[in-house]
Amino acid sequence: MKKTLAVLLALLAATGSIFASGDKDAGSQGSGVTTIKYAFWGNPDSIGVERTIIDEFEKKNPNIKVEPVVSAYNDYHTKLMTMISGGMAPDVMRIDSYFFQDFCNLGAVASLKPFIEKSDFDTSIYSKAAIEEATIKGEIHALPWGTAPIYLALNLDTFKKAGIALPSYDWTVDDFIRIVKQFGGVKTGVYGYANQMASNNPFYGFIWAYGANLLTDDRKGYALDSPEGCQALQMIADLYQQGFLPKDMISTPAAETISRWFTSGTLAMMIVSAQEILAIQKVEGINFEVYPFPGGKTVKNTTTVKSNEIAISAASKQKDAAWKFLSFLRGNEGERLYSAARRIPPSLNNDPELWGLYLDATKSPRDIKKATDAINAKYGHTLQLRSGYSEIDANTVPVFQRILSGNVSAEKGLKDFRAKVEEILARNNK
Repeated sequence: MKKTLAVLLALLAATGSIFASGDKDAGSQGSGVTTIKYAFWGNPDSIGVERTIIDEFEKKNPNIKVEPVVSAYNDYHTKLMTMISGGMAPDVMRIDSYFFQDFCNLGAVASLKPFIEKSDFDTSIYSKAAIEEATIKGEIHALPWGTAPIYLALNLDTFKKAGIALPSYDWTVDDFIRIVKQFGGVKTGVYGYANQMASNNPFYGFIWAYGANLLTDDRKGYALDSPEGCQALQMIADLYQQGFLPKDMISTPAAETISRWFTSGTLAMMIVSAQEILAIQKVEGINFEVYPFPGGKTVKNTTTVKSNEIAISAASKQKDAAWKFLSFLRGNEGERLYSAARRIPPSLNNDPELWGLYLDATKSPRDIKKATDAINAKYGHTLQLRSGYSEIDANTVPVFQRILSGNVSAEKGLKDFRAKVEEILARNNK
């Protein structure tokens, strides 16, 4: 899907495809009712809480009808771009933040500034990181959806059994290395840490902790082959090659595999999303908490925070109705329905009851709200999302695998990777 979408995006950028035409069939129905289309990914045969939210909105706004446009995630963005380029753009559309800037750069997304100002909508209900990802050239172009940290989960019983003290939220990479080595790894059969290899996201916390980043500050150049970037990746590679990380980690094990290691007590720490926490809670007797990622000596904000976006199409002829629905969808009423249905984790900071709706409060992790609030306030860090990011992300996986396996040093692997990243950036730096 990402490859197909990248080709389509490049094609549209080169041809200057027109996005202002809109859907000729959309709009008023003659009875005073305005129809808008809302596009999102999901199960087309069962849209679940989205139907509930639409029904609640229509009850309170009988003059607006919302028509859902649903596709499975794998094909969603390609279909969305095809709709837009064909003059059939939905009025409201969910966009993965990996692709959000691509859609904005092609002129497909309307700025929300006039609607926010006119309605006096309070954007402070979202975290700073969430608004940062939704902001393009100084203006908010979407409202965040599903904003959540990528937590580090700690199995408390595994720590207790090994006699290892739990860290504080202000722990560092040095603390992390010490703890991982204390568990023994291949010598004891209990490993301190493991992560998936399907994306570079799990590695960013270490990269940031060492003061490095994937791209330059302006996001136009490659920067991961800096001495600090090489040091961060070599640190993980050394732990892996010395037997402190599971051997099977490098072969991109499924999330379920790593979760099984974690819940069985053979893995002490793992990367986990709020959605994955729901599955872990179902394991009888599991006792765990979630933490911010370890920081560096001077860098504390090393925990990835990612959103998706819900935007209004630049081609929509019903922008006022679209805004009314969008502000309901991403306001307190919509968020409560999402949380109660356990569709997305709570992402509004003005409703303390949301986590109680989303998670079973009688089970671990009991401090998730505390950890989330701390991450949003102090430890959170956004990805360097931009046009072409998803392609770069996909290409990092084999590079990181070669480094961890010892086939190449971090310095050589990351320097060799420069040419590929620069080629991707050159195609997208427009």
